[in-house]
Amino acid sequence: MRLAVFVLAAAVALARPTLSFALPTPIPHPSQTPPPDLAQPSPTPLPLLINGQVIDIERGFIVFSSGDAFRLAPSASFVDAATGAVPRYPLLPGIFAVAALDPNTARITQVRTSLHPLPMGTPAAQIPHQYVAEASTPQPNPDLVPPKGLYATRLSGGMTQVAFTVEVPPDTPFTDSVYMATDTSAWNPQAVKMQRIDGRHFRIQMRLPGGTRFSYLFTRGAWSNAERDRAGLERSPRRLLVSGADVQIIDATVYRWADLP
Repeated sequence: MRLAVFVLAAAVALARPTLSFALPTPIPHPSQTPPPDLAQPSPTPLPLLINGQVIDIERGFIVFSSGDAFRLAPSASFVDAATGAVPRYPLLPGIFAVAALDPNTARITQVRTSLHPLPMGTPAAQIPHQYVAEASTPQPNPDLVPPKGLYATRLSGGMTQVAFTVEVPPDTPFTDSVYMATDTSAWNPQAVKMQRIDGRHFRIQMRLPGGTRFSYLFTRGAWSNAERDRAGLERSPRRLLVSGADVQIIDATVYRWADLP
């Protein structure tokens, strides 16, 4: 009798539906493996590319036309930007260059040069100052301030009406103004604003004492868009000597701008 009851109970238990219970999701524990940025060494920072025109290379420094100087690594190389070989032209002031600066050492490791503007890199004046050996001063260079008595009249006669007319390149933006920068204004690129007379010509008239001497260049308001010579290189300043006549006419031509190809 007891055996029959046991067998019956077992059969009932097997006939009941099986109940399942899902285990709770375990709480995640902090990983014992360090994150990738800590597990792997930091990647080597890419070199900074400094773009500009070079005005001097000496005593372990390279100086750009912005006035900013950078230190050269002892093993720094100079190569032609187009060929990667040693330049076949002399490295004279005004040469265009892109210098690769190692952020770890703040030294220039390679300088790629060209006779024409190069498209890559950051202008030297915009490089963070921690990498600059000597930054350009925001004040006018005292060497450019004209000496006293520059305008002393040495010729007989009174004032001369001097008319400057300049012809600009066809690609000059029509909305841009043209200025004269002079050594008597500490080379302020917006010293004298000229008046437009047509699409490619600008003019300004001044009354100056006979015997006046000064140097000047044309700009479109900044040294980054100043005039260049026919080859696209930084040109020497133009020079003026007021003759002492009643009228003096100066006709000039700008062949290229620094920021335009």
